[in-house]
Amino acid sequence: MNFRLVSSDYSKLIDLFGRVSGTVEPSYRYFQIYFRRGLKFFATDGCLKLEFSSSLPVDPFTGVYSVPIDYARALKSSDEKSFVSFTSEGETIAIKTDSETLSLQKARNDAVPAMERKFEFSSRFPLKEFNESLNFVSAASMEGDTVEIFSKGSETILAASAGRLVLLSILEYEPRTDFHFSLQYVTVRHLVKTLELLKAEVLDAGSGISELGLKAGPLLFSVCTDETEFPRPPSFLFSETASGVGVQRKALLSALRKITRLSRRGFSVLMISDGNKLKLFLKAGSLRYDCEIASFGGEEFVIQVDPRKLQSALSRINDSIILILIRKGNLLMAGKKGKMYLMIPLIN
Repeated sequence: MNFRLVSSDYSKLIDLFGRVSGTVEPSYRYFQIYFRRGLKFFATDGCLKLEFSSSLPVDPFTGVYSVPIDYARALKSSDEKSFVSFTSEGETIAIKTDSETLSLQKARNDAVPAMERKFEFSSRFPLKEFNESLNFVSAASMEGDTVEIFSKGSETILAASAGRLVLLSILEYEPRTDFHFSLQYVTVRHLVKTLELLKAEVLDAGSGISELGLKAGPLLFSVCTDETEFPRPPSFLFSETASGVGVQRKALLSALRKITRLSRRGFSVLMISDGNKLKLFLKAGSLRYDCEIASFGGEEFVIQVDPRKLQSALSRINDSIILILIRKGNLLMAGKKGKMYLMIPLIN
């Protein structure tokens, strides 16, 4: 094996592999190099798998070489026009810059990484729009939760339940086949961070035997899925929300930031409308705190909500106005322009 990368491309690859593998499980902090109908790079977090097909001309070689990401990161250079060279001899791989050499012994094994590579692709999305939706619906979740991606008629739905919050985003791109995938929260966050780095404009999605496949240019992702059932969102979420009362997103986030300084993590507060004002209220022991968010000419209501989760979700709705309305025992909050929704049950 003998090839070299421009330093700037090397840095991008290392950053990409670092985001795929994450930091939750240190044993996955490595990438692999092998030849399979061309030069391939591979990284995983144990569930999310990435195979990058490089166009670099390389003579065929056998075996798979593993490189710890944190070791490789030490060779990143600020000189974007320099080169990073890879060579191998037996079980040893060497990575060299103009002034450094990183040699790893016993780095070779025989087994090509296992992942699904054949998918029935059913949907095509603008990558940025898909990732913004995935980022939004996973904003309030935590380890152990799942994020759902499924088809509904001519639309693709991304949804998650986080405590009393249900977050949902609708992508108006008709899938060719029906599907439903349940993805682990930690892997979703790794995927979101990874897709942020990509310059590709289009993302293709499809079904494998047991995994979700995503393709962006020369990058193929294979994502393990869970067998869980997520209740289908109520039909009113798919109607227009123009009748809602608008509140400045900036005012909502400012009030939530203040009340999170006073409340413990995991502690819920009340959001209250008396038909004239919208307020947040906190009572904890001897502490009582209320904060007026804005004038509000909508219906009266009371909801109980985790302010940190609500803040995290609202910060990802790219709209200056948040519409608030009541639908069948739930408070609905949505961006005025896009199709991102928060649903919170009312307190009677």
